[in-house]
Amino acid sequence: MTASVEKTSAIGRKLSVVVAADKIETAVQGRLKQLSKRVKIQGFRPGKVPMKIVEQQYRGTATNDVLGELIQSSLQEALESQDVVPAVQPDIIPEAPVEKGKDFSYTASFDVYPEFEKLNLEGVKILKPESDVSDEDIDKVIENMRKQQLTWKELKRKSKKGDRVLIDFVGSVDGEEFEGGKAEDYPMILGENQMLPDFEKGVKGMKAGESKEVEVTFPDDYNEDLGGKTAVFKIDAKTVSEPILPEIDEEFIQNFGIESGDEAELRAEVKTNLETNLESQLSSTLRQRTFDALLEQNETEMPLKMVQEEASRMVQEQKNQMLQQGIDAKMLENFPDPEFDVLKPQAEKRVALGLLMMEIIRKEEIKPDEARVNDRIEKMASSYEDPSQFVEYYKSNQQALAQVQSIVLEEQVVDLLIEKADVEIEQVEAATLLNMQ
Repeated sequence: MTASVEKTSAIGRKLSVVVAADKIETAVQGRLKQLSKRVKIQGFRPGKVPMKIVEQQYRGTATNDVLGELIQSSLQEALESQDVVPAVQPDIIPEAPVEKGKDFSYTASFDVYPEFEKLNLEGVKILKPESDVSDEDIDKVIENMRKQQLTWKELKRKSKKGDRVLIDFVGSVDGEEFEGGKAEDYPMILGENQMLPDFEKGVKGMKAGESKEVEVTFPDDYNEDLGGKTAVFKIDAKTVSEPILPEIDEEFIQNFGIESGDEAELRAEVKTNLETNLESQLSSTLRQRTFDALLEQNETEMPLKMVQEEASRMVQEQKNQMLQQGIDAKMLENFPDPEFDVLKPQAEKRVALGLLMMEIIRKEEIKPDEARVNDRIEKMASSYEDPSQFVEYYKSNQQALAQVQSIVLEEQVVDLLIEKADVEIEQVEAATLLNMQ
């Protein structure tokens, strides 16, 4: 066997391999001998068929049988001789069909792992977010809890912002009703931009039992049928209601699991939950900024097959999320998968980050910190009714434990990178980090 390798790109390689004719022939004859022991040919007893006849009838089969094995063995030998490690499964292309007495040549095209220039953040500026939970943050959460339990009180007055108006409406363009322009008992909350501005402006100020016609001009890019057109909507207001928020009393507090009904205890519970979420968000933000900085220093070509596989995983992740949200599996079949070009940038980023992590972990010989793994499992268990059972499950289930170890390894890599970075503290409001409305 002879082999040579050609560099086709930064990470692309083309390996040319020649397998000697005598090696092929030896392998074919060995396979024919095996076949001769069990083939059945009329006029001969099993195992007594002359090799010449066996070869005449089964040489093609024997050649096909051994060719795959020869390619695999010669490929491995060639890769080792050229000191090349594929990042993905090579694409094998024969130069020509196998012929008796002739050498067999093929090429193997593949990508190798990229070489990263910098595996640390020495001298790189990283903004580390810091934040604390304030009384105002707690007030916002409790106000949202009140909104979750609001009720509606019907009124006789004109509707205003914040009111819910129950309406029937029919829309028409040039006197003709159009699809999607009709509804009954539609609960419209003024000020939430549920409808187009002209429509909402028309409903605002209506009383229960009042009817009116409102002209609504659709934006040019609304859709092909209605874009830029003006419709007339006949609107009937059936009821007008204002929101009534519950008082923060004992009953309200008990509805959220605080048996004592004490407001101070409720605020303490809210604060604890906010601090837990804030800690997680601070860590996530710092991790993302650290990894983004690492990627910026190591922009290079990624193995295409790995990127394609990652894009497929991203699609599957999205489908799984949709299924968890209750979308019917049959409906998903009607949704076309996103184009690869759309997913490629994010998939490349994920592949690059994964390879960088592997290289740092290998180079620095990082192992999961057992104490941190146990601490994370304990924190995860604290929100469960029976924490001990949760802990026991994770410590006895290798797959579940590996997931936690992977998270901890990621944290340890971030810690290592941050040690040499130029870290600056950035004070951020908790409400901003937690996206509190």
